[in-house]
Amino acid sequence: MAIEKHEGDVVQRDETVLKGATKTEFDFGPFDHSNLPITEHLPVVIIGSSMVGMSLGVFLGYYGIKSINFDRHPSTATHPRAALFLLRTVEIFRQLGLDATLQKESAKSFNLNAGMLIVETLIGGKVLHRMQEADPVKTAQITPAKRLWLTQNMFEPVLRREAERFGARQVFGMNVVHYEQDANGVVVITKDLKSGDYNKYTADYLVACDGNRSPTRRNEGIDWNGPGILGNSISINFKGDLTPYLGSRAIHGVTYVVNERFVGGFRLEDNGKAGFMIVNKTPTRTNFEPDSVTESEAKEIFYMAAGLEKEIPLKVDSVSYWSVAALNAKMYSKKDGRIFIAGDAAHVMPPTGGMGGNTGIQDAWNLAWKLAYVLKGHASRTLLETYHQERQPVVDRIVQQAYSRLVNRTFNDKSVPHEQELPDDTCELEYRYANGALIAANVEGASEQFEDPHQPLVLPGSRMPHAELIDSSKNNSTLSTLDLLKQNFLMISTDPSPVWLAAAAQQNVPVDTYVLSKNSGPICDPEEKVKQIYKLSEGHVILIRPDGYIAWRSNLEPASSDTQDTLSSVLKRILSP
Repeated sequence: MAIEKHEGDVVQRDETVLKGATKTEFDFGPFDHSNLPITEHLPVVIIGSSMVGMSLGVFLGYYGIKSINFDRHPSTATHPRAALFLLRTVEIFRQLGLDATLQKESAKSFNLNAGMLIVETLIGGKVLHRMQEADPVKTAQITPAKRLWLTQNMFEPVLRREAERFGARQVFGMNVVHYEQDANGVVVITKDLKSGDYNKYTADYLVACDGNRSPTRRNEGIDWNGPGILGNSISINFKGDLTPYLGSRAIHGVTYVVNERFVGGFRLEDNGKAGFMIVNKTPTRTNFEPDSVTESEAKEIFYMAAGLEKEIPLKVDSVSYWSVAALNAKMYSKKDGRIFIAGDAAHVMPPTGGMGGNTGIQDAWNLAWKLAYVLKGHASRTLLETYHQERQPVVDRIVQQAYSRLVNRTFNDKSVPHEQELPDDTCELEYRYANGALIAANVEGASEQFEDPHQPLVLPGSRMPHAELIDSSKNNSTLSTLDLLKQNFLMISTDPSPVWLAAAAQQNVPVDTYVLSKNSGPICDPEEKVKQIYKLSEGHVILIRPDGYIAWRSNLEPASSDTQDTLSSVLKRILSP
């Protein structure tokens, strides 16, 4: 939650991470709601309707669960933050059928195949390093997705337009002032910031996507882990036409600038006609306290980092102050609780690598199907405990990877202790769940937190791999194995034997099934890539969760002649861990 002030035409926004109850913007307190009637009961109430909160509402709707987001802001984001959508995030929106819409929106302002640069100055400065430059052929071997450049003020309105058809409601200008858990669920009290009216809602579950200052996290007594808060930086949102000076650098969504006097970077829009710059260091500052940068100083910083020899018409719209931090919550929910945290409420990362918003969306994806299965009666409430069990340790490593990129790309100081950077494809696609809503295998690699997407392990806890298929019912068009996954569990076999498929049809939990071979139809695998990549032998199957992670492999279990009972037991162990 940002605090805004206006100094002339320039908005000053405080988004720093504040620690300690005396410095926080808002804390929950006692509230007597005994005389308030219940306005509505909902399966899930979400605090916050920014990138992660709104995504969660859409994901729940995709699985058939109604929810409502309450957000104290008047509308969706108006400032261009969080530009890079990584491969796994795009795969998720592909499953919802939204990737083409997002790709079209991204292409309006960015070159989708351009990587990132580190330069001495934006204009004319020496190139120090190139990063995340797309190799479309190599990437297409492991995913049908493409990285997208979508600033938050581009993405959120698109998602808001799509939310209605998924049954996800957003209510802006509404502050959650109190919540409490009881034996039946959660009571939530809201205040309309225009009218001042209070309303009482009840819900089965509450998910807080209420930002890095999360009052919910504090109210739940959850502490942080990680390298910590490393200082305050700023973002300067501007309008000014740099296109006559940029040349080929106009295509890059992010360009870092590192020299003796300045450390920061630019995120450009519309081929360099607008955007924002991140400032970590100037000749006189390495820390920026809120409301401390004037419009004239912001312009001076801009010209210094840009490397322009003359001034151009330049408008500074806002200066945002934010914390350079690498933090992960110790808990994402309490045991047997009905309150969860996600996104910035659960973790804060440096912007290097674009992992913060992407990780939050992936939190929401992990939690959404589990809430849906519990609310539909397909799973016990213990399934929800695997949200923390799976996400918290994975995010620990992702925080460290974001921190490593900060050290290498911004600090430019190899003496600062940090992990070795994993390849981008690995970090984006192949984190693994070692334990959780799956039947872990006692084999080599099963405890690894990351794997190489070009040599996937295909074990329980791994992301289901991509393999290209042919659909003869649609003029032999191509599709991915990932496209077979919808709202249900998915069973894949390369053996035409109907034994496991018949067992899947008898389960109380819906399981979609596919036999994939060069002779299968209408969807076939002419080169038998599935058999090779998924390491499937005759008579065996692989079971994939609705979120695209492998839950079980039949060849890792003792052989049984009763496949129906075996599969029933497997699903019970996954859904009631």
